[in-house]
Amino acid sequence: MFARLTDATIYQFEQESSQSDDELSTFAEGVSEPVEEPQPRLELEQALEPEQALEPELALEPEPPLKKPRFKEMPSREHIDMLAQARVEETTKQQTDWGVRLFRGWLTENQYSDKFEELESSILNERLCFFYPSLQTKKGTDYSKSALVGIRAAISRHLTSPPYNRNVNLMKDNAFMTSNHVITGMIKTLKRAGKDVTVHKKPVAEGDIQRLYSSGVFNTDSPATLQNKVFWDLMLNFGRRGQEGLNSLTKSSFGKFKDDRDHTYYKMTYNEANKTHHGVDSHENRQEVRMYEKSGDENCPVASF
Repeated sequence: MFARLTDATIYQFEQESSQSDDELSTFAEGVSEPVEEPQPRLELEQALEPEQALEPELALEPEPPLKKPRFKEMPSREHIDMLAQARVEETTKQQTDWGVRLFRGWLTENQYSDKFEELESSILNERLCFFYPSLQTKKGTDYSKSALVGIRAAISRHLTSPPYNRNVNLMKDNAFMTSNHVITGMIKTLKRAGKDVTVHKKPVAEGDIQRLYSSGVFNTDSPATLQNKVFWDLMLNFGRRGQEGLNSLTKSSFGKFKDDRDHTYYKMTYNEANKTHHGVDSHENRQEVRMYEKSGDENCPVASF
Protein backbone atom coordinates (compact mmCIF):
# COMPACT_ATOMS: atom_id res chain seq x y z
CA MET A 1 0.00 0.00 0.00
CA PHE A 2 2.89 2.34 0.82
CA ALA A 3 5.97 2.59 -1.29
CA ARG A 4 8.09 3.80 1.61
CA LEU A 5 7.87 5.11 5.09
CA THR A 6 8.47 8.77 5.49
CA ASP A 7 10.05 10.47 8.41
CA ALA A 8 6.74 12.11 9.20
CA THR A 9 4.95 8.73 9.27
CA ILE A 10 7.50 7.20 11.60
CA TYR A 11 7.36 10.21 13.84
CA GLN A 12 3.57 9.93 13.94
CA PHE A 13 3.73 6.23 14.83
CA GLU A 14 6.17 6.93 17.61
CA GLN A 15 3.81 9.50 19.08
CA GLU A 16 0.64 7.35 18.85
CA SER A 17 0.00 5.89 22.32
CA SER A 18 -2.61 3.40 20.99
CA GLN A 19 -0.09 1.49 18.92
CA SER A 20 2.09 -1.17 20.50
CA ASP A 21 5.52 -2.32 19.42
CA ASP A 22 3.96 -5.54 18.05
CA GLU A 23 1.57 -3.60 15.84
CA LEU A 24 4.37 -1.47 14.56
CA SER A 25 6.47 -4.57 13.84
CA THR A 26 3.58 -6.25 11.99
CA PHE A 27 3.02 -3.16 9.94
CA ALA A 28 6.68 -2.95 9.03
CA GLU A 29 6.72 -6.58 7.81
CA GLY A 30 4.05 -5.76 5.25
CA VAL A 31 6.17 -3.12 3.64
CA SER A 32 7.88 -4.30 0.50
CA GLU A 33 10.85 -1.92 0.70
CA PRO A 34 13.16 -1.43 3.63
CA VAL A 35 12.59 1.63 5.81
CA GLU A 36 15.08 4.40 5.18
CA GLU A 37 16.96 5.81 8.06
CA PRO A 38 15.69 9.24 9.05
CA GLN A 39 17.80 11.96 7.58
CA PRO A 40 19.13 14.76 9.79
CA ARG A 41 17.39 18.09 9.49
CA LEU A 42 19.05 20.28 6.91
CA GLU A 43 19.95 23.83 7.60
CA LEU A 44 17.87 26.42 5.78
CA GLU A 45 20.54 27.27 3.24
CA GLN A 46 21.14 23.52 2.49
CA ALA A 47 17.45 22.79 2.09
CA LEU A 48 16.96 25.52 -0.45
CA GLU A 49 17.87 25.06 -4.08
CA PRO A 50 21.26 26.53 -5.00
CA GLU A 51 19.68 29.48 -6.79
CA GLN A 52 17.47 30.09 -3.76
CA ALA A 53 20.29 30.14 -1.23
CA LEU A 54 20.70 33.41 0.56
CA GLU A 55 23.61 35.36 -0.75
CA PRO A 56 25.82 37.09 1.79
CA GLU A 57 24.92 40.79 2.25
CA LEU A 58 27.08 42.96 0.08
CA ALA A 59 28.58 46.13 1.50
CA LEU A 60 27.10 49.23 -0.17
CA GLU A 61 29.69 51.31 -1.91
CA PRO A 62 29.38 55.08 -1.27
CA GLU A 63 28.06 57.06 -4.21
CA PRO A 64 30.68 59.23 -5.89
CA PRO A 65 30.33 62.93 -5.00
CA LEU A 66 28.46 65.08 -7.49
CA LYS A 67 30.71 67.08 -9.77
CA LYS A 68 30.58 70.79 -9.00
CA PRO A 69 29.17 72.67 -12.00
CA ARG A 70 31.63 74.87 -13.86
CA PHE A 71 29.08 77.64 -14.46
CA LYS A 72 26.27 79.29 -12.57
CA GLU A 73 22.69 78.16 -12.95
CA MET A 74 21.01 79.25 -16.17
CA PRO A 75 19.66 82.77 -15.54
CA SER A 76 16.02 83.59 -16.09
CA ARG A 77 14.84 85.94 -18.82
CA GLU A 78 13.85 88.46 -16.13
CA HIS A 79 17.40 88.42 -14.76
CA ILE A 80 18.87 88.95 -18.23
CA ASP A 81 16.59 91.93 -18.79
CA MET A 82 17.58 93.34 -15.40
CA LEU A 83 21.29 93.09 -16.33
CA ALA A 84 20.62 94.78 -19.66
CA GLN A 85 18.85 97.63 -17.86
CA ALA A 86 21.79 97.99 -15.45
CA ARG A 87 23.95 99.37 -18.26
CA VAL A 88 22.44 102.83 -17.71
CA GLU A 89 22.61 104.99 -14.62
CA GLU A 90 19.58 105.78 -12.48
CA THR A 91 19.55 109.41 -13.61
CA THR A 92 19.56 108.23 -17.22
CA LYS A 93 16.57 105.99 -16.52
CA GLN A 94 14.70 108.99 -15.15
CA GLN A 95 15.59 111.00 -18.24
CA THR A 96 14.35 108.13 -20.42
CA ASP A 97 11.04 107.91 -18.56
CA TRP A 98 10.56 111.68 -18.89
CA GLY A 99 11.12 111.69 -22.67
CA VAL A 100 8.83 108.69 -23.20
CA ARG A 101 6.06 110.30 -21.11
CA LEU A 102 6.25 113.42 -23.28
CA PHE A 103 5.93 111.39 -26.48
CA ARG A 104 3.05 109.27 -25.14
CA GLY A 105 1.26 112.40 -23.98
CA TRP A 106 1.61 114.00 -27.41
CA LEU A 107 0.36 110.84 -29.14
CA THR A 108 -2.69 110.64 -26.87
CA GLU A 109 -3.48 114.35 -27.23
CA ASN A 110 -3.41 114.00 -31.01
CA GLN A 111 -5.59 110.86 -30.97
CA TYR A 112 -2.86 108.39 -31.84
CA SER A 113 -2.21 105.16 -30.00
CA ASP A 114 0.47 105.67 -27.36
CA LYS A 115 1.84 102.17 -28.08
CA PHE A 116 4.57 103.38 -30.41
CA GLU A 117 7.14 100.66 -29.67
CA GLU A 118 6.06 98.37 -32.52
CA LEU A 119 5.46 101.05 -35.15
CA GLU A 120 7.28 100.67 -38.44
CA SER A 121 10.26 102.98 -38.76
CA SER A 122 8.63 105.02 -41.54
CA ILE A 123 5.49 105.67 -39.48
CA LEU A 124 7.51 106.41 -36.33
CA ASN A 125 9.66 108.87 -38.28
CA GLU A 126 6.54 110.70 -39.50
CA ARG A 127 5.17 110.93 -35.94
CA LEU A 128 8.49 112.37 -34.71
CA CYS A 129 8.51 114.98 -37.49
CA PHE A 130 5.34 116.48 -35.96
CA PHE A 131 6.22 115.72 -32.34
CA TYR A 132 9.51 117.66 -32.12
CA PRO A 133 8.09 121.07 -33.26
CA SER A 134 5.16 120.65 -30.85
CA LEU A 135 7.39 120.50 -27.77
CA GLN A 136 7.29 123.26 -25.20
CA THR A 137 7.84 123.54 -21.45
CA LYS A 138 4.98 123.76 -18.95
CA LYS A 139 5.56 127.52 -18.94
CA GLY A 140 5.06 127.65 -22.69
CA THR A 141 8.69 128.34 -23.61
CA ASP A 142 10.90 126.48 -26.07
CA TYR A 143 13.11 123.65 -24.88
CA SER A 144 16.87 124.17 -25.07
CA LYS A 145 19.13 122.32 -27.46
CA SER A 146 20.24 119.87 -24.75
CA ALA A 147 16.62 119.15 -23.80
CA LEU A 148 15.60 118.44 -27.41
CA VAL A 149 18.57 116.16 -27.98
CA GLY A 150 17.88 114.46 -24.65
CA ILE A 151 14.23 113.76 -25.52
CA ARG A 152 15.21 112.17 -28.85
CA ALA A 153 17.89 110.04 -27.13
CA ALA A 154 15.40 109.00 -24.42
CA ILE A 155 12.92 107.63 -26.97
CA SER A 156 15.72 105.82 -28.80
CA ARG A 157 16.98 104.21 -25.55
CA HIS A 158 13.47 103.11 -24.72
CA LEU A 159 13.09 101.32 -28.04
CA THR A 160 16.44 99.53 -27.80
CA SER A 161 15.97 98.42 -24.18
CA PRO A 162 14.17 95.30 -22.91
CA PRO A 163 11.56 94.10 -23.52
CA TYR A 164 11.45 95.70 -27.01
CA ASN A 165 15.14 95.41 -27.99
CA ARG A 166 14.60 97.00 -31.38
CA ASN A 167 17.56 97.43 -33.69
CA VAL A 168 16.96 101.11 -34.38
CA ASN A 169 18.83 104.35 -33.80
CA LEU A 170 16.77 107.53 -33.99
CA MET A 171 19.92 109.65 -34.34
CA LYS A 172 21.77 107.77 -37.12
CA ASP A 173 19.41 105.51 -39.09
CA ASN A 174 18.48 106.71 -42.58
CA ALA A 175 14.86 105.88 -41.83
CA PHE A 176 14.78 108.82 -39.38
CA MET A 177 16.64 111.32 -41.57
CA THR A 178 13.68 113.67 -42.05
CA SER A 179 12.84 113.84 -38.32
CA ASN A 180 16.51 114.54 -37.58
CA HIS A 181 16.46 117.36 -40.14
CA VAL A 182 13.51 118.84 -38.26
CA ILE A 183 15.21 118.77 -34.88
CA THR A 184 18.44 120.14 -36.36
CA GLY A 185 16.49 123.03 -37.89
CA MET A 186 14.84 123.71 -34.52
CA ILE A 187 18.25 123.92 -32.81
CA LYS A 188 19.63 126.32 -35.42
CA THR A 189 16.52 128.47 -35.08
CA LEU A 190 17.09 128.67 -31.32
CA LYS A 191 20.69 129.76 -31.89
CA ARG A 192 19.72 132.45 -34.37
CA ALA A 193 17.13 133.78 -31.95
CA GLY A 194 19.66 133.77 -29.11
CA LYS A 195 17.52 131.39 -27.07
CA ASP A 196 20.01 128.52 -26.88
CA VAL A 197 21.66 129.70 -23.69
CA THR A 198 22.94 126.98 -21.40
CA VAL A 199 22.54 127.94 -17.75
CA HIS A 200 25.33 126.57 -15.56
CA LYS A 201 25.26 126.36 -11.80
CA LYS A 202 27.15 129.18 -10.13
CA PRO A 203 30.32 128.15 -8.29
CA VAL A 204 30.39 128.44 -4.52
CA ALA A 205 31.65 131.89 -3.61
CA GLU A 206 34.88 132.16 -1.66
CA GLY A 207 33.07 134.02 1.08
CA ASP A 208 30.57 131.18 1.47
CA ILE A 209 33.42 128.67 1.76
CA GLN A 210 34.94 130.73 4.59
CA ARG A 211 31.58 130.78 6.35
CA LEU A 212 31.39 126.99 6.15
CA TYR A 213 34.78 126.62 7.82
CA SER A 214 34.06 129.23 10.49
CA SER A 215 30.67 127.69 11.32
CA GLY A 216 32.28 124.51 12.63
CA VAL A 217 30.66 122.07 10.16
CA PHE A 218 34.16 121.16 8.89
CA ASN A 219 35.86 120.82 12.27
CA THR A 220 38.27 117.88 12.53
CA ASP A 221 37.74 117.23 16.26
CA SER A 222 34.58 115.14 15.88
CA PRO A 223 33.76 112.19 13.57
CA ALA A 224 30.63 113.80 12.09
CA THR A 225 32.19 117.14 11.13
CA LEU A 226 35.41 115.44 10.00
CA GLN A 227 33.35 113.34 7.59
CA ASN A 228 31.68 116.52 6.30
CA LYS A 229 35.09 118.00 5.55
CA VAL A 230 36.48 114.90 3.85
CA PHE A 231 33.45 114.62 1.57
CA TRP A 232 33.70 118.32 0.80
CA ASP A 233 37.39 117.93 -0.11
CA LEU A 234 36.59 114.97 -2.37
CA MET A 235 33.90 116.87 -4.26
CA LEU A 236 36.05 120.00 -4.51
CA ASN A 237 39.33 118.33 -5.57
CA PHE A 238 38.09 115.46 -7.72
CA GLY A 239 35.31 117.45 -9.38
CA ARG A 240 32.63 114.98 -8.39
CA ARG A 241 29.04 115.76 -9.42
CA GLY A 242 27.58 116.98 -6.16
CA GLN A 243 26.94 114.07 -3.82
CA GLU A 244 26.42 111.52 -6.61
CA GLY A 245 28.17 108.23 -5.86
CA LEU A 246 29.61 109.28 -2.50
CA ASN A 247 27.94 106.35 -0.75
CA SER A 248 29.80 103.86 -2.97
CA LEU A 249 33.30 105.13 -2.04
CA THR A 250 35.48 103.12 0.33
CA LYS A 251 38.94 103.49 1.81
CA SER A 252 40.36 101.35 -1.01
CA SER A 253 38.90 103.74 -3.61
CA PHE A 254 41.92 106.00 -3.12
CA GLY A 255 45.68 105.59 -3.12
CA LYS A 256 48.36 107.71 -1.45
CA PHE A 257 51.40 108.67 -3.57
CA LYS A 258 54.33 111.10 -3.84
CA ASP A 259 55.30 112.99 -6.96
CA ASP A 260 58.81 113.72 -8.25
CA ARG A 261 59.04 116.76 -5.96
CA ASP A 262 58.19 114.66 -2.88
CA HIS A 263 54.73 116.17 -2.54
CA THR A 264 52.09 113.85 -1.11
CA TYR A 265 48.78 113.45 -2.91
CA TYR A 266 45.79 111.11 -3.20
CA LYS A 267 44.20 109.85 -6.39
CA MET A 268 41.38 107.46 -7.21
CA THR A 269 42.52 103.89 -7.78
CA TYR A 270 39.83 102.86 -10.27
CA ASN A 271 38.08 104.23 -13.36
CA GLU A 272 35.10 106.03 -11.97
CA ALA A 273 31.84 105.76 -13.88
CA ASN A 274 30.49 109.01 -15.25
CA LYS A 275 27.53 110.05 -17.33
CA THR A 276 28.96 108.81 -20.64
CA HIS A 277 31.39 106.09 -19.54
CA HIS A 278 31.08 103.39 -16.94
CA GLY A 279 34.59 102.68 -15.74
CA VAL A 280 34.81 99.41 -17.66
CA ASP A 281 37.58 100.31 -20.08
CA SER A 282 40.82 101.75 -18.73
CA HIS A 283 41.01 103.96 -21.84
CA GLU A 284 37.73 105.70 -21.00
CA ASN A 285 39.15 108.10 -18.46
CA ARG A 286 42.77 109.04 -19.08
CA GLN A 287 42.74 112.22 -16.97
CA GLU A 288 44.40 111.69 -13.59
CA VAL A 289 43.02 113.97 -10.89
CA ARG A 290 45.06 114.46 -7.73
CA MET A 291 44.30 115.86 -4.28
CA TYR A 292 47.54 117.44 -3.03
CA GLU A 293 48.60 118.19 0.51
CA LYS A 294 48.80 121.78 1.71
CA SER A 295 51.77 121.95 4.05
CA GLY A 296 51.22 124.19 7.08
CA ASP A 297 47.48 124.58 6.34
CA GLU A 298 45.18 123.44 9.15
CA ASN A 299 42.58 122.63 6.50
CA CYS A 300 44.94 120.39 4.48
CA PRO A 301 42.74 117.84 2.64
CA VAL A 302 45.40 115.11 2.76
CA ALA A 303 45.77 115.45 6.53
CA SER A 304 42.00 115.30 6.99
CA PHE A 305 41.73 112.24 4.77
